[in-house]
Order: sequence, then structure tokens, then C-alpha cells
Amino acid sequence: MKNMPVKISLLALGMAFSLTTYSQSEHAGHSTMKSSDAMMHSMQAGMDQMMNMKMTGDPDHDFASMMKMHHQSAVEMSNLEIKQGKSQAVKDKAAKIKAANQKEITELTQFLNTHKPTASASKFGQSAMQMMHNGKKHSMTSNIDKDYALMMIQHHQQGIDMARAFLKEGKTDKMKALANKIIKDQTKDIEDLKSLQNRVAAR
Repeated sequence: MKNMPVKISLLALGMAFSLTTYSQSEHAGHSTMKSSDAMMHSMQAGMDQMMNMKMTGDPDHDFASMMKMHHQSAVEMSNLEIKQGKSQAVKDKAAKIKAANQKEITELTQFLNTHKPTASASKFGQSAMQMMHNGKKHSMTSNIDKDYALMMIQHHQQGIDMARAFLKEGKTDKMKALANKIIKDQTKDIEDLKSLQNRVAAR
């Protein structure tokens, strides 16, 4: 009987440790889901803003305006992955995507500040909006790295589709060159993200 208090104390300590571990694990799961949800919200908010933009009918101006907003959404999504991601490889890729998009945002801003929209019957804006509208919503998992890769693949594909649509009507050499660069760079990004997605999903 003398050892009873010790046994009870050890049992209580074990239960307390188990509850604490479960609580920390549960908290980590909720935190990851919140990060993925925030990432999805950022992507969706960017699409909503693009769809609410007033189109000028000038394909170059409308492309620059929409792509600038599209890139900003990618930057915000990448920021979340960089801060809260678990896979260093995915975080490194997010940092590269962020840097590339920020550089192009500067180029797009400079173009918009100097390019005066001209009257045109271009349908580019309408077709680009339809591309954004057709984007599907993903079910988030508890793996933020996988969620980032999954969402960025779709995000990039929409950017590529938008750039290809623009090239059919684009007028300025500067924006056409940027559109071709976006298609090339983001196609490569998608390949890298698919590879990373498979790696983190296999863990």
C-alpha cells in the first residue's frame, strides 16, 4: 500500500502527458488547416478581384491589369508557404515563385503607368474572366506543402491560359514578350510543383 501513491502519481503523469501531446498535435493540425484555408482564400480573392475589374477593351492594358492581380495572389500564397510550410524544398520553390512574380509585377506596373488604353473591340477580358470563373475549388488537407503545390499548379495553369489567350490579340511587343515568358516559366514551375507534390504526398 505504501507504493500506491507513487503508482497513482505515475499514472496521472502519463495521462497528463498523453493529453498534452494530443492537444499539441490537434493544435498543429488546426493550424495547418487554417494556413491552407488562408491560401485558398487568397487565391479565390485574387480571382474575384480580377472578375470584378472593369475591362477597357484594350487587350494589352486588360492583360497587364489582370496579370498583375494574378501575380499578387501568387505572392500572397507563397508567403504563407514560406512562413508555415514544412518541406524545405517546397518552401524554396515558393520563394523562387514569389521573387519571379514580384519582378513581373514591377514590369506590369510600369507598363500600366505609361500605356494609355486605346478603344478596341477585344474580347480578351471576357474570355480571361471566364477562365478564372472555371477554376475549381480544392478540398484542403492537413498537408500545407501539398495544398500549396496543388493550388499553385492550378493558379499557374490559369495564368498560362490567360497569356495564350492574350497572344491572339496582343498589340505591344513588351506585353507579348512577357506573356511568352510567363508561359515558359510557369510551365516549368508546374512540372517542378507536380514533382514536389508527389514527394510530400508520399511521406
